[in-house]
Amino acid sequence: MGAYPDCRNSDTRHLVILRLEEIFHNSNHRSEEVEELKATAERIRMAVEKISPFIQQATQAVCPKCEDICCKSKHGYYNFEDLVYIHALGLKAPRHESGRADSDPCQFLSEKGCTMDRTVRPSGCNWYFCNALLDDMEEMPGYREFDDALREVAELWINMTEQFAKIASSSDIRNE
Repeated sequence: MGAYPDCRNSDTRHLVILRLEEIFHNSNHRSEEVEELKATAERIRMAVEKISPFIQQATQAVCPKCEDICCKSKHGYYNFEDLVYIHALGLKAPRHESGRADSDPCQFLSEKGCTMDRTVRPSGCNWYFCNALLDDMEEMPGYREFDDALREVAELWINMTEQFAKIASSSDIRNE
């Protein structure tokens, strides 16, 4: 699979979103493959939803005590694969505030945590676990089940990106 465009650039992101909308809403693309990709994205969403309470329990215990908040802008950007996932679910990615430094707090961080549902957060955010959080999670009952479910999400994610690569091979979306 070739390199995908850097979606942190707002102009590039806009072009990618337009192309994804075309792929997911244009009947000229292989509809059976697009429907299969949408089903995989839905399986990812359901798997993330299933593990979210475990992660939430850990973050509620660890994050309020943290003095060096991990929820930084650099983790809050949608990469290309995130945008594929969002569009496969039939959703639109929220608008990003431009001009934020990577070290700034994430635009979606509130006093009570993230304002976004875990199932649609950028992967850089969703799958970043600091050492303190990991240590806490490893001690929690149900960690083994969580770890297995997380592995399943990763496998589904890889499957989704491979499915998209097949669809995109007839398109010029890669390497733009």
